[in-house]
Amino acid sequence: MMKNNRFRAILMAVLMLGFVANAFAGDTAARLVYSLDRGFGITGSRGNVGTPLKQDYDVAIRINDKHFVGMTIAAVRVPIDTMRNLSGLKVWLSKELALEVVDGKKVNKPDILSQDAEMGQGWVEVALDKPYTITDEGVYVGYSFNMDEMDNSNRRPVRITTELHEGGLFMHTSRSYRSWTDVSDQCSSTMQVLLDGAPKYAASVLAGSTSYFGATGIENPLTFYVENHGAAGVKSIDYSFEYNGNTYTGRKKFSKALSSVYGVQTSFEIDLPVVDKKDYYPVELKITKVNGNDNEDAEGQLTQQVCIFDKLPKHRALLEEYTGTWCGYCPRGYVGLAAMNRLYPDDFIALSYHNSESERKPDPMEVMPGSDYPSNISGFPSAWLDRAYEVDAYGGFNASSTELGIDDAWKAVCGLLAEANIDVKAELNADKTAVEAKANVSFPLEINNARYGVEFVLVADGLTGTADGWNQKNYYAKGKNGTDFSEPEFEQFVKGDSYVSGLVFDDVAVATTRLTGENQYLPEAIEEDKVYELPATFQLAKVKNTSGENIVQNADNLRVVAVLIDYNDGTVVNAAKTLRLGEATGIKGVNADEDGKPVEIYDLSGRRLNSMQQGLNIVKTADGRTSKIIVK
Repeated sequence: MMKNNRFRAILMAVLMLGFVANAFAGDTAARLVYSLDRGFGITGSRGNVGTPLKQDYDVAIRINDKHFVGMTIAAVRVPIDTMRNLSGLKVWLSKELALEVVDGKKVNKPDILSQDAEMGQGWVEVALDKPYTITDEGVYVGYSFNMDEMDNSNRRPVRITTELHEGGLFMHTSRSYRSWTDVSDQCSSTMQVLLDGAPKYAASVLAGSTSYFGATGIENPLTFYVENHGAAGVKSIDYSFEYNGNTYTGRKKFSKALSSVYGVQTSFEIDLPVVDKKDYYPVELKITKVNGNDNEDAEGQLTQQVCIFDKLPKHRALLEEYTGTWCGYCPRGYVGLAAMNRLYPDDFIALSYHNSESERKPDPMEVMPGSDYPSNISGFPSAWLDRAYEVDAYGGFNASSTELGIDDAWKAVCGLLAEANIDVKAELNADKTAVEAKANVSFPLEINNARYGVEFVLVADGLTGTADGWNQKNYYAKGKNGTDFSEPEFEQFVKGDSYVSGLVFDDVAVATTRLTGENQYLPEAIEEDKVYELPATFQLAKVKNTSGENIVQNADNLRVVAVLIDYNDGTVVNAAKTLRLGEATGIKGVNADEDGKPVEIYDLSGRRLNSMQQGLNIVKTADGRTSKIIVK
């Protein structure tokens, strides 16, 4: 997470995309490139920082990694957006960051070397007159320049990436940063350091997941990552792996080669042969060749344990939507959730978290501030699948799509292996003052050092109101943002006004054990096939919005969602939901006996109804049947 601390307001600016840090992927000098711009990170965005003052700049990174000890710094590439009104470019190396006073001003004092360079635009490559061999002490690599005049083109002259790396950026300026300041918690420099003495063909292998799972009787694909450590980059790899007492080999040629930048990565997949017995199986994977040459990297191998089940647990991916009635683009989420509930009523699980525009303009369905959301949200609308994949609640991985895409994204995540089964039951107590829930969790294999827990979320369907806060702001009014949306649920917004009233809101998260400290946790030693029963209780009198108003309109329209969480990374393993409490007899959950009672009603446009209306109604019953009923 990017931290909000010192200098952020001064340092961070509007990002202007431009340089491609890996522009020298085909480096004919066969030198390894040390760069902190590796194509991943918080956002992977590149841009510029600085302070809008006329001042001189010193910029540095620190190389302090055992992998580079003994390699020689041969050249430095400095990224310069514009040379307008900039001069005095120097590159330098130093064991420490130090300043000295010259003519009353603090100036940089490197203790290894400093070398004048000709100012240029784009990448300025400076070959060192005295190449330097890196020791186990590490080294600072930097560049400096003067700003003769400040204008709109050079006011933020330091090129950065939003990737975060330790030692990624240190700055000193003549006016803003009067001392050397570490800003690596905010961004990293895109400068490149060219190294001699590195292996030419070298790559390591990294795990693609914290846990691997598969099933008996089928081939199981596993995803790994190859990371470049060599001066030639990676066009192809040969690999071998040991599994279930046998050795297998393979080759992977990449459609887009990895550059000569140290640390750039790409994924590849292997298929595990069929096994008939459920158990834990170690996989010992080794990259044997890079570009047809022997792999020179000592870290080119990995041992990873795979859990093979007799039967794979059914994975119900959790979609969490972040929305607000004040948000003009949030109808996308409303439509996406409504469409998914219509298309996949049994297995689709969604939680809708509402947000208020302000204290004076509350969303009546807001029950927690944004700081309490389970995922990091940078704006509205937002959505996450299994707290691992950021998506658009309508377009899926395409936030501007006019076609429903969340179904493909959701099904793709559902297709990933889940290491445990979960179901949930719930009922109202006798006086309808509380909802009592129980989740059952089971694992097909024993697990040691486990870190699992269950969060219970109370969900309300059918919420509606007449006050202004219930009116949904609508940027799709009169077709302003297109008219050709694929789902009929969009019609009311495309043909509606700038605010749409009378909406019925489903899937609204109104309470969670996560915020009351009542999540339930499983033991560290998980027993094979044991059913773990975990309870939760919601006192309805305490279910209030952030304005202090009780948000439960109809207790029969409440549901419970149980979320199994892997606390190693905070992601969702699996989820389950109950029927509406008013549709249950006694305790009833996803695996309960079903009947022919109507559970969902839609009109011809696909809009969900609270009850049948005059005309044609599409009715889905609890046993999964769909019928058409005409009310005269």
